[in-house]
Amino acid sequence: MKPTLLAPIIAAAGVHASPTEIAERQSCPGVYIFGARETTVGPGYGTAGGLVNQVLAAYSGSQASPISYPACGGQSSCGGVSYDQSASQGTAAVVSAVTSLNSRCPSTKIVLIGYSQGGQIMDNALCGGAGATLSGNALAAVKVAIFMGDPHNVAGLPYNVGTCTAGGFAARPSGFRCSPADPSIIKSYCDSTDPYCCNGNDANSHQQYVNKYGSQALAFIKSKLDGSSNGGNGGNNGGGNGGNNGGGNGGDTGGCSVAKWGQCGGQGYSGCSTCASGSTCTAQSQYYSQCL
Repeated sequence: MKPTLLAPIIAAAGVHASPTEIAERQSCPGVYIFGARETTVGPGYGTAGGLVNQVLAAYSGSQASPISYPACGGQSSCGGVSYDQSASQGTAAVVSAVTSLNSRCPSTKIVLIGYSQGGQIMDNALCGGAGATLSGNALAAVKVAIFMGDPHNVAGLPYNVGTCTAGGFAARPSGFRCSPADPSIIKSYCDSTDPYCCNGNDANSHQQYVNKYGSQALAFIKSKLDGSSNGGNGGNNGGGNGGNNGGGNGGDTGGCSVAKWGQCGGQGYSGCSTCASGSTCTAQSQYYSQCL
């Protein structure tokens, strides 16, 4: 049925919406993923892209976009924006992006996936600590959140996963409780060897969370999406861990393809290395290559 034919029906029911608004809502996906990259990595998903691609593969018709923010720590390569300013801007960007999507697509289930500083800004948006937080319908639309290598990590949080028993360089205070979000929708991955979310000295370990915990994180995401209400593609999750999910657990098998901005290589990476048409796998550092 065409949107222009729907408009009189909706108006007669006392609902005022333009044909454009109706068409937009008809195009809303059941699942939408926001990904946020780590510090100094160029625009896109960063290492979070590996898990973003797994979720996209698991839910037919789902959509995703990266959070646009500086992802900086004072380096000239990202404009010299200080880490605190970058995290503050990133937090505001998460709140704005989620609120905007929920306003346009109120029944869409939202997934947040953040890596390193990207995890911190999503942590802030859900649990407070840097200005605005999500609230109301927008907060309720977030069904699950994954933080990987989050510098806000501190031992004792109910959603922690990994071997770290200390805290990151921007650790939450002892006894911290996440609010206003429900902590049960969150998993935060951090290992003891990580110098950013813990007190280790192996920078390479900071880049390995999708490789190490990707399957576990995807299973948690599925449990929250498939168990939550409000329509969507809940049962449409076959093949999420197959070989052609762009960074899943099958390795670089035939037919795989990594979407633009996703991870395609780097030390310790074992996922797909073939970029989708129109993009090329480009090294950003020793530990991370991205489809650009």
